[in-house]
Amino acid sequence: MGIPFSAIDDAVLLTQEKLVKRGAFTDLQTDLQDHVAVRELWKQRKKKFEGGDNWEFQLQMDHNHSAQAVGLFQTDGTALTDTMVTGSVPARHVNAHYIYDLREKDFQRGGTKIVEIVKTRYTAMMVSFFEVMETYLWGKPSSSSDVITPFGIDYWVTKSGSADGFNGANPSGFSSGKANVSQGTYSRWANWTGRYVAITKADLIRRMREAHTKTKFRSPVSHATPTLSGQSNGIYMPYSVIGLIEEELEKQNMNLGNDIASKDGRASFRGTPLTWVPFLDSGNTDEPVYMLDWKTLIVGIMAGWENQLTAPYMVPNKHNVRRVDLDASFNMISTDLRRQAVLNTAG
Repeated sequence: MGIPFSAIDDAVLLTQEKLVKRGAFTDLQTDLQDHVAVRELWKQRKKKFEGGDNWEFQLQMDHNHSAQAVGLFQTDGTALTDTMVTGSVPARHVNAHYIYDLREKDFQRGGTKIVEIVKTRYTAMMVSFFEVMETYLWGKPSSSSDVITPFGIDYWVTKSGSADGFNGANPSGFSSGKANVSQGTYSRWANWTGRYVAITKADLIRRMREAHTKTKFRSPVSHATPTLSGQSNGIYMPYSVIGLIEEELEKQNMNLGNDIASKDGRASFRGTPLTWVPFLDSGNTDEPVYMLDWKTLIVGIMAGWENQLTAPYMVPNKHNVRRVDLDASFNMISTDLRRQAVLNTAG
């Protein structure tokens, strides 16, 4: 039995809030086996920021160089050295939506048919949202003139062809630097980078050890630091890398039993699991390995705009068509680039 037009919108609103588990279907909406950045960042590592202003954080780039050996009755030297720099990150906004027509036949049937059609369209909207979020969270805007695209890992953790070290320079197209702090002016505002050739202990693993060791800094003075998350580290790579690492792991474990792929999905580095990122399989011929510290790299959310879902509303000039919008206002923030690292081949 159908329901009145006036009740359809309420039924849709109730359904998308409850999302009753009916009408199972095979989901073939995406080519990615897993949306790692969405799972690791969007669903686990977020920090809410109040107000609509740019998000700012303080960086002390140097000490004041006042310490020195002195003699008796020596005249004091007095100079003020400003060692503080402010990083600034703007919010970015993403929208997804779905629509329906009040006259569609499933709405006339009522009951479970409304649940089924709303769930499939809501799911299609959410998959679209997560698909584009995976792209944004691993990527970067084309240049500083792009004021719409969010900052991603490729913006914050930049690669380099130089010798291993803190050579993560300004992202391409951003001469003013990450968070408007230029690495050309402040050399310590840089992530660790390295180039490897072979996925072996003598090459990639050795470079991972060095990167992991040298991105751990301890201040000689106790002070508060802007820790963004309680989470620790993560290591991420395409299948072309993790697959060979798992084979290397099998070589050093003689007792494999009857399982010819006993180490698949179990590889780790200094206690941190190695994570396959399907998104990195395409368009990354340089086989990047990201070693990320989640305590200083996170997604910042504008308070109240994490997953803002509207009630159905009339589409202009289409009085029988309704639209539901999903809005999110956020951006990625890193407050300490020296705790981030990326290793890659020449491609």
